[in-house]
Amino acid sequence: MQPLAPALEEILEHLEDLDRRLRLRRVDAGAEDVLLQRSDLAEIYVHIDALISSIRSIDTEFRRYRDRFLHHPAACLCTSPDGIVLEENTAAARLFDLPPDRLRGSSLDVHLHPESLPVFRSMVAALARGEDLRRQEFLLRRTDGGAARVAAAVSALRGPGGALIELIWVFQEIPAGREVGEALRRSEDEYRAIAGGQAELIYRWLPDGTVTFANEAYCRYIGIPCRDLVGRRHAPGLVAKDGARARQSLASLTPDHPVSVTERRVVMPEGGVRWQQWTDTAFFDDEGSVVEYQSVGRDITDARAAREALLLANRKLNLLSEVTRHDILNLLSVLMGYLDLSRAQTDDPELQEYFKKEEEAIQGIQRCMAFTGEYQDVGVASPVWQPLSRIIHEAMAGLDPGDIAVEMEADDLEVYADPLIARVFANLIDNSLRHGGNVSRIRIYPEVSDREIKIIYEDDGIGIPHAEKERLFERGFGRKTGFGLFLAREILSITDISIRETGEPGSGVRFEINIPPGFYRFTGPGRAR
Repeated sequence: MQPLAPALEEILEHLEDLDRRLRLRRVDAGAEDVLLQRSDLAEIYVHIDALISSIRSIDTEFRRYRDRFLHHPAACLCTSPDGIVLEENTAAARLFDLPPDRLRGSSLDVHLHPESLPVFRSMVAALARGEDLRRQEFLLRRTDGGAARVAAAVSALRGPGGALIELIWVFQEIPAGREVGEALRRSEDEYRAIAGGQAELIYRWLPDGTVTFANEAYCRYIGIPCRDLVGRRHAPGLVAKDGARARQSLASLTPDHPVSVTERRVVMPEGGVRWQQWTDTAFFDDEGSVVEYQSVGRDITDARAAREALLLANRKLNLLSEVTRHDILNLLSVLMGYLDLSRAQTDDPELQEYFKKEEEAIQGIQRCMAFTGEYQDVGVASPVWQPLSRIIHEAMAGLDPGDIAVEMEADDLEVYADPLIARVFANLIDNSLRHGGNVSRIRIYPEVSDREIKIIYEDDGIGIPHAEKERLFERGFGRKTGFGLFLAREILSITDISIRETGEPGSGVRFEINIPPGFYRFTGPGRAR
């Protein structure tokens, strides 16, 4: 929950800076600056304004939901998939008898009595597999050495492809002498109360379409009171093409892969069409038959419009950049021709030195123009799921490793990243081939731990000096253009993937590419997504 607002603020800062720069350039443009006077720039300003407005609206809604979470009477925690506390509300701090700064960042299992640890770990593992869970009873450790009995309910927040991102826990203390069943029912009520207050659209339904639960947000959205919806069959009015795709997605759910994320258009009761994104979860019985579905969705009509507007603005900016770059390169070619003519007219050593410096300056401008040609494609296309094996094969296309052995252990890992991610590995491999010294072996493999996934890139060459590691990803640093690793970092950062170099000088390079939860998945049989 916490990273959203800062991320939005950063996006807004970039957009507003771009908006200011474009407007200033338009104001300052002279009569001869034809490119900056084009009418299509006005469309870009409109799209940027619309995008800024949309992001501010999303941020406002997020802050409203977060305030409800913090002040909800039930004890609520947000944790990472492995149980690290990311955020707690006031009631949770009271229940755990800890100040927020001690509770946040700790592992949930350290606050549990030893006898409750097997149940807790089993719940986390089941959620990672996408399984449905009943409410459970735990014993919490008190700071005074005592223990408190609680009933716990947990729901999963999933990202692209159903990957587990966060867990939301709701705890209800069981007073001494009260039956566990009563506490569990109260925990269920608290859970439903929180679901009912969420801004997301939530409803549960049986395979025959009968609705078993719907929150207020969903009922308001479709214009049907909850009392009239629950207990009856309900089928959203999907656009025909999207309806077929949604049914196909539901039919593909299995006990091993019970979650899917789809975007679809719905015909609203008033006749309009809205875009929605839904995370559908299937719950199975012991025989593997679906007993119930849960759908958690949100209206993404404005977000899609903003996304499409941004893509359009990017395309127009790229067109402007391409035309400008083409004109500049043509002028530089003319300038280089005149420079060659000037050089041939004199043997004066001092003038020849000036000509050399002018040529170097022209070449520097040409390299910068080449860089803008590569950079303009970053972030234009939407991120997609890509198998690591395909990424590496694309990276190798056009490269000749010669006698250097390139070893790849792709496993069944897929990464959610910019379509240009293959360029990242192409650059790393090319650097090893050109500048690695005595490289005889390149190895690329995933490194899996309890809390993260890394893709490791290694060679056995000369490595990188410690003094250069901090500047390695700066634009313009390094041999030749120095743009390759800067672009690599920019491409990865689109989906919050980071890269760093951790090798020992003299023993080869070692790049660690860290992929956050929600942006990787395993697709092999029985693997958690």
